[in-house]
Amino acid sequence: MKRLQLLLALSSIAVLGVATQAFGQSAHSSASHTVVTTKQTSLGTILVTSSGQTLYLDVNDKSGHFACTGMCAAAWPVLSTSGKPKAAGKAKAADLGTIKHGKATQVTYNGHPLYTFTADTKASPVSGEGVNGFYVVSPSGSKITKATNTTTTTTTSSSSTGKYGY
Repeated sequence: MKRLQLLLALSSIAVLGVATQAFGQSAHSSASHTVVTTKQTSLGTILVTSSGQTLYLDVNDKSGHFACTGMCAAAWPVLSTSGKPKAAGKAKAADLGTIKHGKATQVTYNGHPLYTFTADTKASPVSGEGVNGFYVVSPSGSKITKATNTTTTTTTSSSSTGKYGY
């Protein structure tokens, strides 16, 4: 009898946990609004997510249309939202928008679809700067480029890899 009571108690806890998790996720996703804010870095003031992750634009995108798909999108996840994106810091709400990116709703800023970079870390928060046409975004909506070095190195390659080199 005690085994049956223990089994029923454990089953009830498991069902309650699953129900709580399912309802919690549903309520969270329907009320979720992505926040674009700003942060001061070595490149100046840049756009970041509410958790501080750097945001990038792809120079290969056309206004309101994305070029990053497949392996590119695996390395450069889109900034998506389930509601109207919000601005904080020096980010401007008037510059925020959205486009459809497959099943996701991708956040745009000044017409540029926004991405994060999987290789960014706390120690190197802007490691995607200048990589494969991706650049950090300023609060004005333009790309930020690194200061050019005084020395120039030229290399040639006959690689036949794709656009993103993946």
